[in-house]
Amino acid sequence: MTTGHIDAATLDEDFAAVSEMFGTDIRDPHSLYREYRQAQPVMEGDILARFNVPSQADYSNLGRQVFTLFKYQDVLAVLRDSKTFTSTLLNEGLGQFLGGFLLTGMEDGRHKEIRSLLAPAFSPRAIQEWKLMLGPVAQEAVTALRPVGRAELVADLLLPLPVRMIYEIMGFPRDTEQMQAFAARAMKILVGPQRDPEKMRLSMEVAFQAARELYDETLDIVRARRAAGSEGSDLIGYLLRANDKGRTLDDGEITELIRQFLPAAAETTTRSFGSMLVALLERPALLQRVRDDRNLVPKVVSEGMRWETASQFLARQAAVDVEIRGVKIPAGAALSLASGSANRDEEIFENPDEFDIDRPQRVNIGFGAGAHLCLGMQIARTEMEAMLNALLDLPDLRLDPDAPPPAIVGAQLRGPRAIHVVWN
Repeated sequence: MTTGHIDAATLDEDFAAVSEMFGTDIRDPHSLYREYRQAQPVMEGDILARFNVPSQADYSNLGRQVFTLFKYQDVLAVLRDSKTFTSTLLNEGLGQFLGGFLLTGMEDGRHKEIRSLLAPAFSPRAIQEWKLMLGPVAQEAVTALRPVGRAELVADLLLPLPVRMIYEIMGFPRDTEQMQAFAARAMKILVGPQRDPEKMRLSMEVAFQAARELYDETLDIVRARRAAGSEGSDLIGYLLRANDKGRTLDDGEITELIRQFLPAAAETTTRSFGSMLVALLERPALLQRVRDDRNLVPKVVSEGMRWETASQFLARQAAVDVEIRGVKIPAGAALSLASGSANRDEEIFENPDEFDIDRPQRVNIGFGAGAHLCLGMQIARTEMEAMLNALLDLPDLRLDPDAPPPAIVGAQLRGPRAIHVVWN
């Protein structure tokens, strides 16, 4: 099985633009979050505004009242109570580019209906099929690098490979030029929000245009697949066959569902996997342990998602007046949920700043929780396991001693900008 090569240079430009927008220069927000967890776990105001970074809690800069939550139990309780804390404000953010069809932003009734139709596509059987599908893709990409003996892994692998993987999962044609165009449009949607009003006006125009083009071209693919039959273990195949008590998905609904996975699916995997890989490379003994025992790979991925949550904040809106830890939150106010802080809460995780694959597993709230748990988590996890297994086959993979050490940066989105490595 082969897939086309994605132009990493073009992707790198879009990736850099997204990184800059979400706080490239912020290296260690965790010490600040620790102070808030201890002294002010519920803060009136949006901590991201202090970083001058766009926030899902007030995506369109409407001046909405915002409260930031830093503790694990508080964040988890909000995520699990979808009646008191709704997610429809997400349609002001990414959802506005997706025709209001954002799964995590749907009201409970419609959300349940669509999730029921999606269930077979994210079943254990389907995920196992993805693993069989993605293993050879990852091996092929790493094998191409092997003779060189060195790489800057973000540009050479971690940007282009997740794009190839997500399009394999979706069931898109293996067309190099088309994959490049789709990836560029998906990334441009993420650059829509800006703190500066004039920059935002221009970037939003670009984002809406990219979203329209992504919809039109995805719809063409869905229609062609339906005309050819609904076979296949890819996501489009599953959605074409979806049937819950006679309710099926039309071509437009399938297109909307596919489109919403594209902007974040590859980008989030790049950041999350990059941070996890930095943790391993900085701990050679642990890296060797995992290389020798591949059964540890899922534990490494889980700990990586906790240790440096790729998307550090989620958002919800209070439907009624509530009180959390003595702080009164009025109906209509938004809550900026610091999932990155929550995943390092010392009341829940012993030595939370340590990368420890043997720690007891807890609910990882970086992808949400409860009814609106992000389905993209399963995609990201499957991609990351395939990528790590492939990289572990490189003999004596290690950080390049002659290159700058990797730095994990960002406020809303965190990850390394470069990882220089060598191998034998």
